[in-house]
Amino acid sequence: KLVLESNKWIVEYYSDRSDLKITETNTIHTIYVYKCSNSTLTVHGKVNSITLDQCTNVGIQFTSVVSLVEFFNCCQIKAQVRENVPTIQIEKTDGCHIYLSNLSLNTKFITSKSSEMTINVPFSDGEYKEYPIPEQFKICLQDRNN
Repeated sequence: KLVLESNKWIVEYYSDRSDLKITETNTIHTIYVYKCSNSTLTVHGKVNSITLDQCTNVGIQFTSVVSLVEFFNCCQIKAQVRENVPTIQIEKTDGCHIYLSNLSLNTKFITSKSSEMTINVPFSDGEYKEYPIPEQFKICLQDRNN
């Protein structure tokens, strides 16, 4: 199903679709994508937020987001930002590849319990450079007496 209910676009249970599009957007609209697989969604215009939940092998391309884009319990996700997004949150997701635009280089990333995450940044030659997001950190406490 792909339907606008009040201010929320709901995209559920799509499989093997590369032609999913949302073109009627507003900055108060949110988009919730649930249990989709092997599909691609294109969002034209600016929306408030986008959430992908329990999706596998899904690509999403969007213009701009006011607040954040969230990926929860997903596997093998690709996202392309055409203009701007302030925050991307990735939780319990294995394989998340984000392609930023020149306008979105200040995007903040919040990650938790996820692996195989990369940020792809555009360069002047039109190519992207890939930067991995660390899956774990080493923390060392210093001698407290100093």
